[in-house]
Parts: sequence; C-alpha cells; structure tokens
Amino acid sequence: MTSTHAINKYIDPMVDFGFKKIFKESGNQRLIIRPLNAVFGLDIASVTIEESELLGLTEEERRASFDIHCTASDGSEFIIEVQLAEQQFFAERAIYYSALTIAHQGERGQWDFSLHPVFFLGLMNFDLRHLEPQKADPGKFIHHFTLREDESGEQMSRALRFAFMEVQRFDKPKEECKCFEEKFLYIMKNLPTFVEKPELWDDPYFEEMIQEAEFASMTLEEKRRYALAMKQRRDYENTIDFARQQGLNAGREEGRAEGRAEGRLQQAKQTAQTLKEAGVDITLIIKSTGLNGEDIAAL
Repeated sequence: MTSTHAINKYIDPMVDFGFKKIFKESGNQRLIIRPLNAVFGLDIASVTIEESELLGLTEEERRASFDIHCTASDGSEFIIEVQLAEQQFFAERAIYYSALTIAHQGERGQWDFSLHPVFFLGLMNFDLRHLEPQKADPGKFIHHFTLREDESGEQMSRALRFAFMEVQRFDKPKEECKCFEEKFLYIMKNLPTFVEKPELWDDPYFEEMIQEAEFASMTLEEKRRYALAMKQRRDYENTIDFARQQGLNAGREEGRAEGRAEGRLQQAKQTAQTLKEAGVDITLIIKSTGLNGEDIAAL
C-alpha cells in the first residue's frame, strides 16, 4: 500500500476529502458526469449537486449521508459513495440509501409512481467479487445490479440501478487500459503515487482531473483538512493492522495449544498400546494414561 505519511504531489481521490475536492468542490461537472455516463451507459449533459444528507422519513430514522448526491435534468438521481473500509453489509446500505432517495421523491408530490431512476455508484477500496460468486472473474472490476426476474433475467424496473467499482483491486498497467472505465480506475488508484505529472492518454478529461488534484494548488485550509483526513485514514489502517495481527497471534497460540494437546493424546495412546500388549490390567492402563476404557479397547 502506498505510504500516506508524506504529502505527495497529488491528493488521494479515495480519501473522503480528496474525492469531494476533485469531483464536487471543483465545480467541474464534467468530472462527475463522464464516469456516470460511462458506467451506466447514459447520456446526461448536466447535473445539480444536492445536499449530501437525507433525513429519514421519521425523526426516529437515522440520516443517510453520501459523498455526492446529484440530479440530472430528466429527474434521474445519482448517489456516489467512496468506501475505504470493508463492510459486510455495504450492498444492503446501498439499497437503503437508494430506497430512501426514492421515498423522498414522494415529498415533492410525485407519487404517481412513475419514479425517476436512482443510480448508486460505489467506489470501493476492497474486494466485492463475493456479490457475484457465480461470475468470479479476476479480470472484472465493475459489478452491475438491477431488479430482474430470477430465471429469465427480464428487467422488472429501471428505477434502481447499482454499480460497484473495485478501485484497490484494479491491477492493470497504464498501457493495458483501453476503455474510459479502466483509465478512470487506474487514475483513482494510482494518482497519489505520482511524483510528477504523468504521461497520460490523449484525453483532456484526465488532465482536468489531475489538475484539480494538485496539492500545491490548494488553500492552507484545504491542506489542513486533507492532512486531517490522511491522519484519520492512517489511524484506521493502523487499527485494522493491529487487530489483524492480534488475530494472527491468537490463531498461532491456539494452533500451538491444539498441537500440544494432540501430541499428549498420541503419546498416551502409544503408552496404552504398549501396556495393553504387555497384558497390563485395563484399570491400571486407565490410571496411567488418562484414557477411558473405550479408547483403550479401540487400540
């Protein structure tokens, strides 16, 4: 993993602050529209950035906070979420966020049920291939989901569409990236590793993207916020690494203990076998080895 202790030439787009700085606070709609069009096969021309937080329908329900929530001119809504930490129920959270977004369409008086589609795009720093185990292709880094009939695959509705991009697992070199999605994944993963301006493809989109990511161009307050975000990421990674090491140590100790116990059992059986062949009374064998009568009879 790339070290985050030093400030690099470009900020990390997979850190919450970095992602919002490039794709939201820059005000450059093209930077967020083009990935959405490419991933979902759309042709939207402009979007309106909405509030990043939706309240539940009642006071008891919790808030849903997204990295970016935007609406296209045709009413389609988009949720873009960057997820650094692996979560067992992230797919379920994506469903909840999307359903809550649909529910809020009713608050605008549109409950004729001709719903505007909601698109959820997750940019992941962990492996999501378990979502499609029957299609576990190591060369597949984008997973698409819709509402479909189980057997025929007929689409039930286009109201909900999901896409998950595995940024951290993407391992293609720059020369092998052909389509826009692969190039986008390459930049999202490798941008903070560049020590100087990279030679990229003949595509102005990526020039604009890395320009927005230049650390030196940020204000002092932005640099402070980014440094804080990177510290929080390091703290998280250190916590995970410590927990993982503790788990490994516990596993090794348990394995050693099980090995010692198995060794003692085998030694007791060998002793019992020798005594049994020598004609020693079974009561004495039990007392000498700690085995029970059934174990000794089975020798």
